[in-house]
Amino acid sequence: MKRRTFLGAVALGIQGIIGCVLALPGLGFLLDPLRRSGRSRGFIPIATLDTAAFDRPTRVVISADRWDAYTHYPPGPIGQVWLVREGREEVEPKVRCYQAVCPHLGCIIDYASTRAKFYCPCHASEFDISGRRGIGPSPRDMDELQCRVTEPDKQGRRWIEVRYQEFQTGGPARRATT
Repeated sequence: MKRRTFLGAVALGIQGIIGCVLALPGLGFLLDPLRRSGRSRGFIPIATLDTAAFDRPTRVVISADRWDAYTHYPPGPIGQVWLVREGREEVEPKVRCYQAVCPHLGCIIDYASTRAKFYCPCHASEFDISGRRGIGPSPRDMDELQCRVTEPDKQGRRWIEVRYQEFQTGGPARRATT
């Protein structure tokens, strides 16, 4: 092998190594939102157990960190849920959590205490206290979210935590976004 050919091959190899070293951080920067979008929020503490009333559903605004592509925003509102506390047990309290967004077209669901029903003010869909669809154009029941009650903390408070997600509106197909 001639010396000129050898030096050309070495220079080409060094250029390839330098190019890879410079390209990897740029590639990581470009692919970061895709890597982050696969992460689930997990359970978010939303209220203390004594916040959820026995006799009526309680609306709670959920706050959490927010990301928009490469930008991180401080905690702010990401959605609303309805908490329904079942029974008066203190040892093993049962709390159900429903998405406050109507499955029909995405309006915020309200609660009518006089009728003891959830209703959508936009298109008159009604749901019973367990989230089952009654009358109206809603294609399905209210979306129930996974929630749990924690053990008492140092101050003796028990927290309700929810795995918050949003569902597709306008049809029976569900699309979870976290």
